[in-house]
Amino acid sequence: MAKKLQRKKKNYVPAKKKKTAGYYLQLYFVSMSAAVLVLVAGSFFTKIPAPCANSKTCQSDRELQINNNAIGMFEGHKVTPPKMSLSMGEPSSNVLGASTALGEKHIFVDLAAQRLYAYQGDSLVMDTFISSGKWDPTPVGNFYIWEKLVSTTMAGGSGADAYDLPNVPYVMYFYQDYGLHGAYWHNNFGHPMSHGCINERLVDAKALYDWADGPSGNQPGTEVSICNSFSPPDNCVQQNPVSD
Repeated sequence: MAKKLQRKKKNYVPAKKKKTAGYYLQLYFVSMSAAVLVLVAGSFFTKIPAPCANSKTCQSDRELQINNNAIGMFEGHKVTPPKMSLSMGEPSSNVLGASTALGEKHIFVDLAAQRLYAYQGDSLVMDTFISSGKWDPTPVGNFYIWEKLVSTTMAGGSGADAYDLPNVPYVMYFYQDYGLHGAYWHNNFGHPMSHGCINERLVDAKALYDWADGPSGNQPGTEVSICNSFSPPDNCVQQNPVSD
C-alpha cells in the first residue's frame, strides 16, 4: 500500500522590522510622559511639610497655653518661666507712640544688625536688639501678624540644642509658626539665639505686643518685614524672600 507523503508545515516567523530612529523617539516621549504623570500624582497625594520653627509642637504652639507650675529646658539647663495670666494680654496704659505717632504701623527686623525697628507712619517708636535664627534661619520676606497669644509652649531641637519652654510670653506669629516673642531663657540679645523666631527682651516684647495689631475682620495685622539688612526709615534689603 502506498504511503501518503505528509509535508511538514514550516512555522511562520515574521521578519523582524528594523527599529528606526522614529521608533526610539516615540518610546522616549511615552516614557517621559509616564514619568511626569507619576511625579504629578505623587506630589498630589504626598503633602510636603511646611517649614516649622518648633519641630515638636509645630501645631500646638499656635494655641494659648499657660502653665505656671512647669520648668523649662534650654540647652541642657533648667530655666524658670515667668508667671503668666490672661490679664497680661491687656494693653497697658502707656502704649508705644500713643500720644504722638500717627499713620500705619510697620515692624522691621534687621538680621545683619540683630535689631528691631517699629514705625508708626514716619515716627520711630521702638529700636532694640533682638535674637533671630541661629540653629534654623529666620524667613526673610514681608508678612502680617496673623495671631497674637499672651502665652504658649514651644519645644523642638534635638540633642544638646533641644528645648522645651512653657509660658513663652507675648507671641505674635507673622509666618506659619514663626513669631516675635519674649525670651526668658537667655540674655544674649544682639546675637542669633533662636530656632527661627525673633526673640525679644521681656520688657520689649510686652511693649511691642501692646502696640502691634492682630488681624481684625478683613484687615490684616501689623506688617512685619524681615530684612537681610535695613537702613532707616524703610530701606529693607531682602535676598530670596518667601511669600506669606
